[in-house]
Amino acid sequence: MFEKVIRVFIGIIVALIVVLILAYGVSKSDFNNLKKYDEQDNSISDIRSRMQIPSEQKKQIAKERYYTTKVSIKEGSMASLGDFTMNIAGGRKLTANISLKFKEKKGNSWLSGNRVEDEIVAKGDVLRNAVINTISGNKNVSVANNHMKKELVKNINNYLADGEVEEVYFNRFIVQ
Repeated sequence: MFEKVIRVFIGIIVALIVVLILAYGVSKSDFNNLKKYDEQDNSISDIRSRMQIPSEQKKQIAKERYYTTKVSIKEGSMASLGDFTMNIAGGRKLTANISLKFKEKKGNSWLSGNRVEDEIVAKGDVLRNAVINTISGNKNVSVANNHMKKELVKNINNYLADGEVEEVYFNRFIVQ
């Protein structure tokens, strides 16, 4: 009987120690950081929103790769006519980026007032249209086709008064 009382007494002491440890743990815990089941968890949406904000480096790369139809003057005597996407013979699609090497027309008087660069930018839409008409009307669209390049130079020069195109360069030429 004495052993039974000691076992019960030890059991009560162990239970009391466990309750005291639990009470101490609860008193030292910070329950304010626990999330309720009905609260919305914004941690994933915060991560997604941070991932969607592009870095400056990504913005610069995107700006360089951006499809543009803007005619611009590059350094020296080069002009970019921008990107072209058009249907060509045989139901195919052409994606191209075209640059021009230009110079002032010979025999141009000093009275003509317009610079070649200004004329190319001002007539950009007309020059782009001349390129589209020339390439669309060509049966054999190929970069190696010098006849098409010469035809492009001739057709673009028809629209320029103060300058003339010497050469046409294809920076990108994809036929699909």
